[in-house]
Amino acid sequence: MQNNLSVRKEESEIPQYRIGSKTAEKEDYALSPVPATWRYSWSSLIFSMLGGGTAAVFLALPAQLAGEFGLINVLLGMFVAMVIQTLLNYTLVKTASRTGLGSAFMSRGLALGFAGSAWTQIVYGASWLIFFATEGQILGDSLTAAFGIPHWVSYCFVGAAFIPLVLYGIGFMARFQKWTFYVYILGMIALLWQVFTTPHIGSIIANEISSSQTNIGGIPLLGVIAAYIGLIGNVALGHADISRLAATDKSLLKGGKNGALWLSLIPYSLGAYIVFGCFGLLFWLVTRDTNPGSNFVKLLGIIGLLLIIVTQLRINLLNAYSGSIALSNFFSRFKFIPGRSTWAIVMVVVGTIMMFGDILGNLGQVLTFLGVFLTSWLGVILADLLINRKLFGFGPNHGRFIEYRRALVKNWNYVGIVPLIGSTIIGSILLFGGATGKFGGHTTQYLASAITFVLAVIGTVLLGLKDRGKNYSQREPVKWTRDDIVVECPIDHEVVSTEDMVPCPYHKKWICSTDCMATRNCGELCTSVDQKSLSKILLPERTPYLKKVNEQLKKDSFTNKR
Repeated sequence: MQNNLSVRKEESEIPQYRIGSKTAEKEDYALSPVPATWRYSWSSLIFSMLGGGTAAVFLALPAQLAGEFGLINVLLGMFVAMVIQTLLNYTLVKTASRTGLGSAFMSRGLALGFAGSAWTQIVYGASWLIFFATEGQILGDSLTAAFGIPHWVSYCFVGAAFIPLVLYGIGFMARFQKWTFYVYILGMIALLWQVFTTPHIGSIIANEISSSQTNIGGIPLLGVIAAYIGLIGNVALGHADISRLAATDKSLLKGGKNGALWLSLIPYSLGAYIVFGCFGLLFWLVTRDTNPGSNFVKLLGIIGLLLIIVTQLRINLLNAYSGSIALSNFFSRFKFIPGRSTWAIVMVVVGTIMMFGDILGNLGQVLTFLGVFLTSWLGVILADLLINRKLFGFGPNHGRFIEYRRALVKNWNYVGIVPLIGSTIIGSILLFGGATGKFGGHTTQYLASAITFVLAVIGTVLLGLKDRGKNYSQREPVKWTRDDIVVECPIDHEVVSTEDMVPCPYHKKWICSTDCMATRNCGELCTSVDQKSLSKILLPERTPYLKKVNEQLKKDSFTNKR
């Protein structure tokens, strides 16, 4: 291999965990499906996700909402959010771990098309930028509160500190999250000790509960749920991007049977929404400050500052990672592929600039608007995945294979594009109309995301019944005639799944989908060459090392067949 394998013993041995190049260590297959040879344990991914689950936004949001809608409505809304989040997570986690596809690649095949899914990645990347800026602002505010330095200095310092940390992939992130998790837990214990030793804490809590009993449910509860919807959509898609790396019973590293459930439940649904959401409410009740960046310092002084620094390092590593995946996928449509690490730096720079716009102070409104687009996107891909494919059997291999490759997937698939655009426009009209007192006022405003989701589902199913899977791909794929599971791509010499390979008449070789996207000036020759000519292109040679790996994987080959 031209790129040295990063996890490898002797040429005659098969590594216990992962094989791939140094590039794979940094990029984590951002622009291709994750093969069976590059998977991580469920426990390491849970630790990685806990970095996001312990984010300060999950402490700040319920406190902000409690001041506006009442404590009891926030507690009810948190429970509803937990249930919805877990169901969405589990559906996407199972699909991503089975196929190795993240949200961007799923969207191509799940009724949107190669070009049609591109704009979803821009908004998705923007959502991670919003979260990065929010968390960075919290950290910057804590530095200002502790040392009295100007906000602009704090924000610039925070941004500069993240640049060297975001260059590496999930392996570094999993280790970092594990090292800092125990520090975070000790800090939370110290904060809770301060809370529960506060004089008359019982009376403070009781008075807040009593004052919020006069307006339970109805519009206030809808307002809480609407704010959480913006988080729910983003978190669910983020679960897909992380769980594409998860070990299964068919990968080189074997995964546990209940890993998908625990990943779907523990970091965000239970940890972020319920446990840390309640912590945030307690900190707010004692300090009357919704910003963890300053209420940590009020409760613990310099120790609180150190704790918020650890917290923000944990979450913003995940924010930058997820955003870099989205941006990588968007710009790959234009054959501009500088690498995931480059986009991670872009995330940090732009996110730092956004801190100056006080994202934190307008978090509830930002999340409500974000929820409209994300629920439309989720409605399309879930309807196509669970109804058009699983129920009706439309698509390759009775709907189980999700076609994502540039050489085969159509640029635009009206089955998903029309409902995506239509439901987003209607949802936006309802949202802004309701916010200005029209179309039913706040009730319509808070229901806009739910209405958007339902319209996207109905539209995708109706158009799917009309199309019956005809727009999933441009043509029938040329069959891979060997029984390999993984192969070395002859262009970039990366280890990839054989399902990722396509015959390329321009290169006169079988190449991986990443190199297909990166190839310029080919004129999409493969779309005009007949199947017989494509089938004459020879398969790449087997390498002795991968031959042994394939022998080990054959009995556990992916069920996601063409």
